[in-house]
Amino acid sequence: MTIIDAILYGQKKLTSAGIKSPRLDSELILCHVLKTTRTSLYINHKATLNQIQQKNYKKLLKFRCKHVPVAYIIRKKEFYGLEFFIRQGILIPRPETELLVEKTLEVIKNKDDPCVADLCCGCGSIAVAVAYYNKSVNVFASDLSKLAVSVAAKNVIRHKVENRVFLMCGDLWRPFDAKNIKGFDVVVSNPPYIPSRELKNLKQDVKREPILALDGGNDGLDFYRKIINETGKFLKTSGSIILEIGWDQAVKIHGMLKDAGFSDIQVIKDYAGFDRVVSAVWNNRTSKEAKNDG
Repeated sequence: MTIIDAILYGQKKLTSAGIKSPRLDSELILCHVLKTTRTSLYINHKATLNQIQQKNYKKLLKFRCKHVPVAYIIRKKEFYGLEFFIRQGILIPRPETELLVEKTLEVIKNKDDPCVADLCCGCGSIAVAVAYYNKSVNVFASDLSKLAVSVAAKNVIRHKVENRVFLMCGDLWRPFDAKNIKGFDVVVSNPPYIPSRELKNLKQDVKREPILALDGGNDGLDFYRKIINETGKFLKTSGSIILEIGWDQAVKIHGMLKDAGFSDIQVIKDYAGFDRVVSAVWNNRTSKEAKNDG
């Protein structure tokens, strides 16, 4: 079996299994087996796989046919130009989440020694990317999952930001409270935001990911309530909060932010044109106080 034969074989198998990106997935899995790049696959498309390589490739294709995400199979995922270690039990970073990194970097670019908090950090993709592309920032990141924090630690070391990214295990602000860590320029978070009743309707691939990282409660807004109501005391005056949201949640979250004392509320759309990120500035004045002043 040559490389091109293997790609076509994988594409056919994955197509039959109802996988939406059969060609790409077969190439990524083959790259993993051969420890090479997609470019090299085509440069060396006539090269022959040995028996062990063929066996491993077919074995991994079977996992993909069962809708195990590619990132879990090859144990890595690219995010914001960086490669992250991923394993089962960890939320896989999405392209739309890169908007959080873009906005955070934009907010802190002209600040001296900025400080960022990342809640629900998962594999550490946001924290690591922000620290990697801004050499003066310190990032404090937390996650309730011990597994997530351990994976994030590997990614922090992989990208050599261990002196500026500090990981804590705990529920949202609790580890910050325990260590009296506050005074942030930015609080960024991609919390669980899928309504509980919708979890059963998720795509098969997504159902393989941890429910803890997906379930946002009855209306999908449980974590936003907790984060928004407590964030003010951890932010500097005029500090920013940047949140990833569900496509239909912008109006409600806008209201929460306004009521909690935030202003300059902006909604950013993702690459598909859906509302995906909300940012706001802390002014320490609730909507009731602002109304009374006016």
